[in-house]
Amino acid sequence: MYRIIMNDLMEWYENAQDKVLFLKGAKGVGKTWVIIDFGQGFYKKLIYVDLEKDEEAYTLFKQGAKVRAEKLIAALAIYCDQQIAEGETLFVFDEPHLYPKAVEAIMSLKKQRPDLPVCMIASTMGTIAHEAEYVEEFYNLSLYPMTFEEFLTANKAQDLCKHIEKQKLEPVEPKIIRQITKYLKKFYIVGGMPIVVLDYVKNHDLDRVDSILQALLVRSKEHIDKYVPKAYAVKVDRIWNSIPAQMEKDNRKFMYQYVDAKARAREYENSVNWLVDTGLVRKVNRIRDGVAPLPLQVDEKSFELYHLDHGLLRIMCGISHTQIKTGEETMEDINGALLEQFVLSELTMNKTVDRLYFWISGATARIDFVFEDDGDVVPVDVQSRIRRKAQSIKVFNSKYRNHMAIRISLDELGFSKGILNIPLYGLWNF
Repeated sequence: MYRIIMNDLMEWYENAQDKVLFLKGAKGVGKTWVIIDFGQGFYKKLIYVDLEKDEEAYTLFKQGAKVRAEKLIAALAIYCDQQIAEGETLFVFDEPHLYPKAVEAIMSLKKQRPDLPVCMIASTMGTIAHEAEYVEEFYNLSLYPMTFEEFLTANKAQDLCKHIEKQKLEPVEPKIIRQITKYLKKFYIVGGMPIVVLDYVKNHDLDRVDSILQALLVRSKEHIDKYVPKAYAVKVDRIWNSIPAQMEKDNRKFMYQYVDAKARAREYENSVNWLVDTGLVRKVNRIRDGVAPLPLQVDEKSFELYHLDHGLLRIMCGISHTQIKTGEETMEDINGALLEQFVLSELTMNKTVDRLYFWISGATARIDFVFEDDGDVVPVDVQSRIRRKAQSIKVFNSKYRNHMAIRISLDELGFSKGILNIPLYGLWNF
């Protein structure tokens, strides 16, 4: 399946192979598949070592930084039963961060043989051992669940992508909008986890979709249980289980009483951060004021926790696909929490958007997302109902006199009174 990150991988291939390609992402977002597909398309040979599934492979790297490059290359060729084609072999190391000595050995290999194309994959969004030491030697990329554009492409609906791309120049015809909305509803149900999308494309069976998503949630919990430090285990489990309740509140701000009636922030802070580092949840901090630079306005104690994927969140919230309308009706009954999760995922993948925050003013106004664009602060209001008045944006604009605001809704693309309305299906293209 087509993944947008292929463009970034080609950029590394053409201009930055002197650095180690370092791909991060949560478990299950398709990192290994993407790299292997890329490697097979751009190189004659592929040396692939998975240090999570084959723990014995660690013996290849036990010398750490003292490893001799030629000896390691020869051992890798034997291990993978592959001949090394000089300059045409991609070396891929999956989950080396599980063994810090392996990271040392890989970086030493690259230092001794800078001509070798080397890639590391890590199921984390946090910092791995030795990362700060080698930061200048990494070409960092992150992978997330699939976007709506990728979903359309997987369903062989690239022609609809072209209509969305051209909507800035010409309106999208109503019949085309109906086709796009049909796919949008299915994506709302299926989510962006590649294994789920692939199965849906092959079988178009939403019962299977729900079953696979449920299995992925089980796998996510197993991953947490396997790697969580014992000191955090109970608290991480409680935080994970509280996500549906946190998201279903009108106020999405993370509240510790939903985790444990006696919980205190200082007792759970490390556990929250550990779970965020896995990539299985996403943290959005509150800003005190909507003025640039936004990082200086962050309130570290006030944040929202989102899930990795809106499909996974749907199942975690106990919402079966049968509870969601998939006919010709509009999406006016769309669940607000799932909608914001969807928007977060799409905005994260939009290269014009940097880090996301949220803003609240007492109990009267809430801006779902805020980001900074070349020094301008841009509030983003997510509308789960058509033509609802954007009161929160008015409050924000009045207070901070910002130049533009974004409203995301089911309405079509338009600009009025300083507010740019972006349709849900076109988030990836604005």
